[in-house]
Amino acid sequence: MELLFGAAAGAVPCLLFGGFAALVVGLVIWGIMRARQEREAMAALATELGVQFYIEDPWDLPGRYGQFDLFDAGHSKHATNVLCGNVDGRNMVAFDYSYKTGSGKDESTHSYQAVVLDLPILAPHLALRDENFLDTIASWVGHDDLDFESEAFSKAYCVKCDQPKFAYDIFHARLIEYLLACGHAPAMEMRGPLFVIHDSPNGPAGIRRMLQIGRHMVESIPEYVLKERGLTQPPGGTP
Repeated sequence: MELLFGAAAGAVPCLLFGGFAALVVGLVIWGIMRARQEREAMAALATELGVQFYIEDPWDLPGRYGQFDLFDAGHSKHATNVLCGNVDGRNMVAFDYSYKTGSGKDESTHSYQAVVLDLPILAPHLALRDENFLDTIASWVGHDDLDFESEAFSKAYCVKCDQPKFAYDIFHARLIEYLLACGHAPAMEMRGPLFVIHDSPNGPAGIRRMLQIGRHMVESIPEYVLKERGLTQPPGGTP
C-alpha cells in the first residue's frame, strides 16, 4: 500500500508538469493561429482599399518616422502587417506596431496601430493625446497645454504645438465638434509634410477608423492655412 501511495504521489508532479506543458503548447498554437487570422484580415483590407500588403516591414518604418513621439520611445521596435498605397488620391501607410520598455523581469511590450498620411502643408510639430493626471499637475505649475473654446475638448485632450496659432487653426470649431462626436479620438501628430495617427490595436476596424478620421482632418484644413503653408509638389513622405 505504501508503495502504491508513493507511486501516486510521485506521479502528481509529472501530471502537473505535463498539464503545464500542454497549456504552453496550446497557447503557442493559439497565438500562431490568431496572428495568421490577423494577417489574413489585414490582407483582405489591403485588397479592399486597393493598396499593397506586406507581412513584414520592408522600409524600417520606426526609423523612417523616428521624428514622431510614438517611434522615439523604447527599444525592439517592430512593424508588421503593413498596408501602403494611395487611397482616394492621398498616400498612406498603415501598420501594426510594437516596442518594448525596460528589460528582464521589468520588460513590457506596448502595442499600437498607426496610420501615416501625407499632408498638403508643412506643419510645425503638433500633438494631441488623452489628457491625464500628470497634465493636471503640470498645469498647476504653469506648464499647461493649449485650451480651446470647447471645455469638453480641452478636458479630454492634451494639445501641444510649437506654434500655438497653428493648433488653433487646425482644431477649429467644426473639427472639434466632429472629433467629440467620434467618441474617443486616437492620438495624433503633425510634423512637416506628415500626419501620424495611432491607437490601441483593433484589427481592420481600427485602421478604417483612423483612416477616416485622418482624411477628414486633412480635408478640413482651412483654405488660408493651405495658402500659407501649402506644398506645390506632393510631399512623398510615405513609402
